Amino acid sequence: MLRICVTGATGFIGKNLLKHLKGRSDYEIIALSRKITDQLDGAKKDNTIWRSCNGFSMIEAEKVTKDVDVLIYLIHSMIPPVSLSQGSFRDYDLYLADNFARACAKNGVKKIIYISGLIPDNLERSELSEHLKSRSEIESTLGQYGTSVTTLRAGLIVGKEGSSFKILERLVNRLPLFLCPKWTNSKCQTIDLSYVLISLDYCFDHIDNLEDVYDIGGPEILTYKNMLLKTAEVMGKKRKAISVPFLSPMLSRFWVSQITGCDTHLVYPLVESLKHDMVVRKDHQLLIENHQYKSFSQSIADSRASHDEGWIWRITDFKLDINIPVLKNVSSLQRMFASKKMSALEVSNLYFSWLPKFFKPFILVERKDHDVFFKGLGIKLLHLRKSDKRGDDNRVVYYVVSGFLASRKSFNGRLEFRWMPAQNCFLIALLDFRPALPWIFYKFTQAIIHLFVMNKFHQYLKSRK
Repeated sequence: MLRICVTGATGFIGKNLLKHLKGRSDYEIIALSRKITDQLDGAKKDNTIWRSCNGFSMIEAEKVTKDVDVLIYLIHSMIPPVSLSQGSFRDYDLYLADNFARACAKNGVKKIIYISGLIPDNLERSELSEHLKSRSEIESTLGQYGTSVTTLRAGLIVGKEGSSFKILERLVNRLPLFLCPKWTNSKCQTIDLSYVLISLDYCFDHIDNLEDVYDIGGPEILTYKNMLLKTAEVMGKKRKAISVPFLSPMLSRFWVSQITGCDTHLVYPLVESLKHDMVVRKDHQLLIENHQYKSFSQSIADSRASHDEGWIWRITDFKLDINIPVLKNVSSLQRMFASKKMSALEVSNLYFSWLPKFFKPFILVERKDHDVFFKGLGIKLLHLRKSDKRGDDNRVVYYVVSGFLASRKSFNGRLEFRWMPAQNCFLIALLDFRPALPWIFYKFTQAIIHLFVMNKFHQYLKSRK
């Protein structure tokens, strides 16, 4: 029996995959989501077990990947559920991928399968959109500790409840006329959701003989303007498209979000990627024999006609209506580069020696064995304690113990230093920190100072001879 762990199981691809694999006696599915309530954690139905998992916790990632054969990685553009978050979605994506890469390596997971985006061959990484840069980084990060990774690269995936389908449908419903700037002539090879699921079936059946990367796509190459007009035709709406010389992608992100009512974190990556042609590379294309490919119009029609079926849909729809509690916690994540080769342990030691010099004479840093004390004006501001169990030379973890600036409820607050070998950079993360100061005061003082200090330390790290 193949044990398959599905991250993001309540998302678009995730819950459709669960429905697709429902009742398969040769597979045991571990479905992960941070939206799982305590009552549903561990619930089992047919061949699926639900597990609650916060991907930002290495401990939880290790726990849920134990005895797993295959990990399906569907996490992207995720920001932690906290009241204040500092850092880009790319850096958070990188942190999450590193968590699961380390967990899979530790637990001996045989294969990670990652659903990524089509990446143009003729562009350097620096020329890609932020969305595609992140996807490319995740590909290399997932395999950086030795676990075998196969990536399925897809363009716009069409299916019920998919963000792309929602955006197209709402634009057609709410706009009588499409103003189409130059970038809407970019080419895109769309793919029906059913073919993504069939491609995953292929991977499961050939798990020991897979290539590193496959491109998957449907039979048509369309422009985004064509997609809007074809969607309108399927919906029985008469719409016209007029080419205009203005409307930059940045402005378009704003008005698409406002008109459709879709979250900006769904709209922005899609619109930002429109400047690239998203077309399958023939020499990397995965073709399934005897599969009947759907046209784009047929995919849209089927998406509009489909309806929820079965227990998986009822449970996942219920959970999607649950608001994840937003804690009065803080997460701050910065990517840093050093001028010379160093370990994460060396960077952490450098930080604790640099900080009092930078703040001299206001801040003192005292170190004793595994403990670090930050003091100012005779007050113990913070007390951190290094964890030997949860780290090594390339991942150093300090837990927040106490201090004037830390709430007593900051149970899992921690400062982490990580080396990211695939990206040749460090991540320095303050996670799950709960401040003691009144929230408004903290937000406009301590939080700003922390980000300022991290930026200054990065400058110092890059400038060292």
